[in-house]
Amino acid sequence: MAGFNFITVRLGKDSIPDIKQICSSYVGILSEPLIINVKCTQVPDNYGHDDYAFLWLGSDNNKGMPTNWKQGFKAVGRVKNVLRGKNYNDTSETTIEIVYIFRESVNRMDILRCAPTAYYWCSSMPLIGLDDHANQTIRNMSGSAFSDLRAFFSAIDSVANYFKNDILQIEPGFEQYFDYPLPDPQLYPNIKSLEDINFELNVKRSTCALQQIFYGAPGTGKSNTIKCEVDQKDLPRVRTTFHPDSDYSTFVGAYKPTSVEVPEMTKIGTKAVPVENPDGTPRMEKKIVYEFVPQAFLKAYTGAWKNQDEPFFLIIEEINRGNCAQIFGDLFQLLDRNDETGLSDYPISPDEDIQKFLLTDKKFGFAALTEEQKAAIPEEVLSGELMILPKNLHIWATMNTSDQSLFPIDSAFKRRWDWQYMPISNGKKGWLIEANGKRYDWWQFLQKINDKIGSTTNSEDKKLGYFFCKAKNGVIDADTFVGKVVFYIWNDVFKDFAEEAGDLFKDVDGILSFNKFYTIGIDGKAKVVEEKAERLLLNLGMEPFINGEDDEDENNGRVKYIIDGEIFKRKSYAGKEIMSRYLKEHPNLTFKEIKETFPDSMLVHSGHRGLIVSTDTPLDSYGRYYSPEPFTSSDGVTFKIYKQWTSVNINNIINFAKNQGLDIKVEESDGQGE
Repeated sequence: MAGFNFITVRLGKDSIPDIKQICSSYVGILSEPLIINVKCTQVPDNYGHDDYAFLWLGSDNNKGMPTNWKQGFKAVGRVKNVLRGKNYNDTSETTIEIVYIFRESVNRMDILRCAPTAYYWCSSMPLIGLDDHANQTIRNMSGSAFSDLRAFFSAIDSVANYFKNDILQIEPGFEQYFDYPLPDPQLYPNIKSLEDINFELNVKRSTCALQQIFYGAPGTGKSNTIKCEVDQKDLPRVRTTFHPDSDYSTFVGAYKPTSVEVPEMTKIGTKAVPVENPDGTPRMEKKIVYEFVPQAFLKAYTGAWKNQDEPFFLIIEEINRGNCAQIFGDLFQLLDRNDETGLSDYPISPDEDIQKFLLTDKKFGFAALTEEQKAAIPEEVLSGELMILPKNLHIWATMNTSDQSLFPIDSAFKRRWDWQYMPISNGKKGWLIEANGKRYDWWQFLQKINDKIGSTTNSEDKKLGYFFCKAKNGVIDADTFVGKVVFYIWNDVFKDFAEEAGDLFKDVDGILSFNKFYTIGIDGKAKVVEEKAERLLLNLGMEPFINGEDDEDENNGRVKYIIDGEIFKRKSYAGKEIMSRYLKEHPNLTFKEIKETFPDSMLVHSGHRGLIVSTDTPLDSYGRYYSPEPFTSSDGVTFKIYKQWTSVNINNIINFAKNQGLDIKVEESDGQGE
């Protein structure tokens, strides 16, 4: 293979500003590289200019407390300069140009879960190695038998399936590290015992993330991460949500009144006899009886013991909204899991009600299991004498750090969990905020408001994640924006920081108080005042998202579109020309067929009222975005076409044209006007 040299760089307590800068930066390929300088001792002597570095976000040395970032490989950079100390133990300084940032850090457990075979061949690499305990900041990535760079690249791409596509745009030469079949470890018996490595991997996989809490600001995708990892893979699971009224009985189980049908009885003499219907069948009646009703924990507990060969998930949403000490009770003991077996280190003895349920219930209890399933369960567990969490029971939870929880989680409870921080990042959905006839970029708003929140409150917890609210067809309308976003930042974030917020809530006639965002409509109901929503956006320094004729082509007009030899120097003109030609060549299409040919989805998030709209559709302030001249379908419907194509969606209509056999080319222009 052609030569590339790679190093790992571990950023820790001396690089907190660099870590924060990386975590707050745009993810993916960076248009403007980030430059960091790493000072450390004991650096290798065989790396230098233009070598590639994988940067690992490490601990801030808070003695085991969770960091505000997920630890793992987070960025890729190039070495630009190395100033070595005179001796090995002298301080050296390495300048690194970061060119790529992962959407989420990738650590050893991620690789073990997604690419165990690839991990076998890179299991001696720095930071992710099975027995890696070295503490040097900068280390070479190759050298030992289990440091195959091809396996490493394959493993990273298995975890972050966008990595290959992104990194090859930076360095096409990396193709050689992806294009190869993973070697079978059985072909290399003399390097290391296959049984040994399988044991190590299986133990770590079985104990991987048995108990973890996904935590972060609201809208960072905590629940969605679990959904992708569990629900979308259709893994067996039980889900519950904690709240202030949650307790042991609602989490584990308790006797509850239930309605059951029983034979109706009557007394004849001294005997109770069943009552019969005219046809001789027993007459039934409903009665209230008390039965033990299992809740989420017991359902997950018995479900996991039922089949120990596959993972079973107990998912707890909003774990910090309940009193965990009260809810878990003696189950707290079970959360101490053995590193090798995955079982609870400290069993508990359940009360008689739970023991009876486990023994006799034929729906969720052990009585519902087959003899083969029972044989795989320890006798003391099967009898209900002891409760032990099985190795395959994963308890995953979410925690919104902005919630002003009534029940803080104590440190003893915290240390029994792995903590996965969910950073705020660009969801890349292209969502827009719509207010007062204009549109504003959602991600740009989040960056600006989060900067304001951080500088004003010094709190990371109050910031907003990308999925704080949901867009409809790519647009967050004024009602949603005010009702969810403005209400949150006014009531929960800046309620006690009105003066410190500066001009954020400044209005033309004083303070932009929350009541100004609403007025009473003619129907007597509250109506959002969109001008005030826009005022808040302008106070943040937001600029409207520009479409069409105001949206100059890429590189200030240096792109031109050639359609059958005719040159168009604006995306809007080219898109309209393609649609007009097609409609003229297909005059027999009905309005429905035209809508199906040009669906609104072609526009991605810039649809306004749609790509094709009938002339009786109210366009309001969006009329300028549509062709002034109407078209008529074969069934007599007059309509207008959207004309303001942008860099976000122009390729959709160009690809359509090419599929129709139209000769269209996109070339660089001389930059002169038409």
